[in-house]
Amino acid sequence: MFNQIVKHRWEWENWLREVNCDSYDHYDYVLANCEPGEQPELYIAAKDDGILLYPYIRRPIAHRHDDLVTAYGYGGPFRKGNFTNEDVKEARRLFLQRPENQATVTETIRYHPCRVDPDLMQVFGQAVPIRQTVHVRLDDSFEQLEQRFSKMTKRNVKRAVREQVTVARGQSNELCEFIRLYRATMDRRAANDIYYFPDRYFEDLWNSDTCETELLFAVHDGIIVAGVFMLFGDDGAHYHLGGSEADYLALRPNHFLFREMIRRAVEKDKVYLHLGGGATGEDALFHFKQNFSSDEPLTYYIGQAVLDEVVYHRLNQDHLLRHGPSDFFPLYRTPVAETVAEVQAER
Repeated sequence: MFNQIVKHRWEWENWLREVNCDSYDHYDYVLANCEPGEQPELYIAAKDDGILLYPYIRRPIAHRHDDLVTAYGYGGPFRKGNFTNEDVKEARRLFLQRPENQATVTETIRYHPCRVDPDLMQVFGQAVPIRQTVHVRLDDSFEQLEQRFSKMTKRNVKRAVREQVTVARGQSNELCEFIRLYRATMDRRAANDIYYFPDRYFEDLWNSDTCETELLFAVHDGIIVAGVFMLFGDDGAHYHLGGSEADYLALRPNHFLFREMIRRAVEKDKVYLHLGGGATGEDALFHFKQNFSSDEPLTYYIGQAVLDEVVYHRLNQDHLLRHGPSDFFPLYRTPVAETVAEVQAER
């Protein structure tokens, strides 16, 4: 079995051309989620008739160690073609034996809810169910999908239409307007600092020629009152981030935009639209999203693997002495400005 760790954009994208992939798998997306000093990598294990691909970020730790994490959103290893469970086990063995991973302490995988592979997840370590997420299978016309909305959602969409809310595709010079709306929304929700992405994050994704993005705005009387930032993969569309003006929420611009996201995904011949989950589980945000779908929710799992028990224990002990206990994984990465309860809520 051929196996390799790829670090260069052109080679990374050449491998992705061999398979159906999602927006989260592209080099530009993973790079946009790297902090200074971190490295995007793509592990390849291939046979003549099958392949496993695994994009992730390598993060440095003190004393020349590192750990692995998939980028914000959803990702993780996936396989295509005739790649059996035994092949997955062999690919994992080869991955762990690679010289690049001999100083790696832990591995955290944010598994993609729309391509859950239980046998693969079992090989890659413990998979912990975190929360339910909402998706819309685009298996019918837009008009039929709209009929599946909850009664309250249909009424709210009609309210937006009656108030003459319209949709517009965002242009490059309007990206700053979306960023403003997004950050204002995070302020209202008292969001964790990790959700305040820098301008560069939005700009890098928007300007990527491999990671397909789109802005949709809700407009009222010529004023942009809400917006969504969408991602598109080969098969799926994703609600990535959103924001709105507090003074216009009574017009139901978010209901209107979520309907328009479904319409846009259908127009682009996607198989599904993934809307994500709630902020803390099956909360108000989750139920808002679920009202647009008649499909059963999908489970979001996080994979947790400790590759070096000795170093992991040492790092944890140092963190415990400085900051106290947490159930965050890996423990030594617990955001130190948060309480344990806040960390649990974010997870």
